[in-house]
Amino acid sequence: MELNNFSLSPEELASFISFITLQTGIIPRESHRSGIKSFIEKTLTERASTVAEYRKQLAINPTLLTELINASTVNETYFFREEKQFQFLKDSIFPQWRLLNPHTPLKVWSAACSYGEEAYSIALLAQHCNVDVQITASDINSEVLEHCKNGVFLDGSIRQVDGVSFKNLVLPYQREDRKVAFSQEIKNSIQTRKINLAQIDLPTTEVFLPKNQDIVFLRNVFIYFSPELRAKILRTIAEKCLAENGILFVSMSEIAQLDSTLIPPSLEKVMDGSVFYFHKKSSKTGDVNGKNF
Repeated sequence: MELNNFSLSPEELASFISFITLQTGIIPRESHRSGIKSFIEKTLTERASTVAEYRKQLAINPTLLTELINASTVNETYFFREEKQFQFLKDSIFPQWRLLNPHTPLKVWSAACSYGEEAYSIALLAQHCNVDVQITASDINSEVLEHCKNGVFLDGSIRQVDGVSFKNLVLPYQREDRKVAFSQEIKNSIQTRKINLAQIDLPTTEVFLPKNQDIVFLRNVFIYFSPELRAKILRTIAEKCLAENGILFVSMSEIAQLDSTLIPPSLEKVMDGSVFYFHKKSSKTGDVNGKNF
C-alpha cells in the first residue's frame, strides 16, 4: 500500500523546533530546519501518525526522542580541525606536561565530539608527543558516539587545507579502501559518554561529567546555543570539570561571541600568538602565570 506523504505546516514545524531547543539547547539555523522538517515528515508518514500522536509518543518513548535528537544535531568535523590549536598543544602544552608530570595521564574532555575526529586527533598527537592521555568523548547524539567507538572514518575526514600539517599522523591508519581505521591501542585511550550540554547543571547530568580535566575542547557548539546557555555551560565546566590551571579551547570563530558577561570569574581569556583559550585561574600563590603546564 502506498503511503500518503505528510507535510508539516510552518506552525507545526515551529512547535517542533521549540521542543528540540527545550530538549537540547540547539537553536537550528534556517538551513538545518529543512532537514529536521524532512525527518519529522518521513517519521509521521512511516508511522501513519498524526502530529498530536507523535508529540505524545515523544513524551513517553525514549527511542523516538533519541531518534529526533539524533536527527537534530549538526555533525560536520574532520581530523585536526583548527590545526593552530593542535600545533599549540604540540609545541607548548604537551612538552610542558611531559616534563612536569611524567607519570600522570593528561585528562582531556572532547565535549560535543561528533563522530570523534577531534578525540582521535588528540589521541594521535599525544602518542606522537609521548604523552599518556585519557580522553572522554561526549555528545548528545547516540549514533555519532557509536561511530566514535568503532574508530573507522571515511577519507573525507582528512582535509587538504586545515589539518594538513598533521596528516602524516593519520595516514598510517588509512586502509586500501581509503577508510581510516584506528588500532585498538588508540581506541583504548578514548572513552565515550552521552552528555546533554543543555542539562549540564542538573544532578542527573553531573554524575556523568568528566571531573578534574586538564584540557576541555568545546568547539563549534556555542553558535547553536543562546547566550544564557553559553554562560551556564562555561560556569559549570569551570566549577565542576576543569582542574585547577586547566585550559578550555573553543572554536576561534566563537571567541567574539563569548564576552565578559558570559565568562565566569574563575576563567581568564589568554592569547598565545594567534591561539586563544580560557585558563582556569589558580587559587595558589606563586604559580608562574598561574599555569600547571
